[in-house]
Amino acid sequence: MSAMENPVKKFIGHHVGITANLLRTVFTATISRKNDNISPEQFAVLVRLSRSEGLSQNIIAEYVLKDDATITRILDSLEKKKLAVRKKDEHDRRSNLAFLTPKGRDVVEKMLPEVSELNRHLLEGVDSEEVRVVYDVLDRLRENAKITLKK
Repeated sequence: MSAMENPVKKFIGHHVGITANLLRTVFTATISRKNDNISPEQFAVLVRLSRSEGLSQNIIAEYVLKDDATITRILDSLEKKKLAVRKKDEHDRRSNLAFLTPKGRDVVEKMLPEVSELNRHLLEGVDSEEVRVVYDVLDRLRENAKITLKK
């Protein structure tokens, strides 16, 4: 069946989805070489905590585009691995703030160069204007998807 005969191949979600799955597989393989059992989502949370510690789960959820329950599971896993820790918020005892542990900071510092190299490799042959356009289109797709969910 050719692309013309298969209407699914005309859907942007199909192309974005299969590309996202492949990129996730490559990313997971890359980070697994040095850090077993660190998922891409866990890595994203670690990176966010490395930039500004003492973050609420809501702030983390917004950054990684995951719901609160998923962030709770990610932080539970990171705490078990001794990569992050949660502490009660001094200003709101109902809320917890997440912090990176020294071990978590070491993981981020070790992995960022590897992930940056992977990113460089993935962008080979793609000029900076094309990258900008891709980011703009993906941002627009995400916004349109959010609007569609609200309908």
